[in-house]
Amino acid sequence: MLIITYISVCILFLVSFLHVYWAFGGKWATNSVIPTKSGEKAFTPGVGMTLFIALLLSMAAMILLQQANVVYFAVPNVFVQWGSWICMIVFFIRVIGEFHYFGIFKRKKDTHFARMDTVLYIPLCAFLSLSFLLAIIT
Repeated sequence: MLIITYISVCILFLVSFLHVYWAFGGKWATNSVIPTKSGEKAFTPGVGMTLFIALLLSMAAMILLQQANVVYFAVPNVFVQWGSWICMIVFFIRVIGEFHYFGIFKRKKDTHFARMDTVLYIPLCAFLSLSFLLAIIT
């Protein structure tokens, strides 16, 4: 279980740092992380929202560390428990998707993002959701 926690935490921090990189103008992999509509990005996230997502991902990593009893932060256990459930559910919902651009039930399957979603993002979110579930039940 501990190795799954460490792998998940590394992934969460790595993706968080990627969001910080993108927020400050980084271009690497930006063509495959946002869904497209008629060849154009379906939305353009702002700097503030991108940094907020980076913060949430880092918080998820810290919640997982405490839930798995790897570290202890001065946070009441009830908040860690709730945070773990919320993270597990959010990553699971991301796996299911919104039935159009992303998730296992997406209808738009012919874009670069859709292919990356199927090959990388869905399995990654499923793994993270499972990691939180395992941390909760053990």
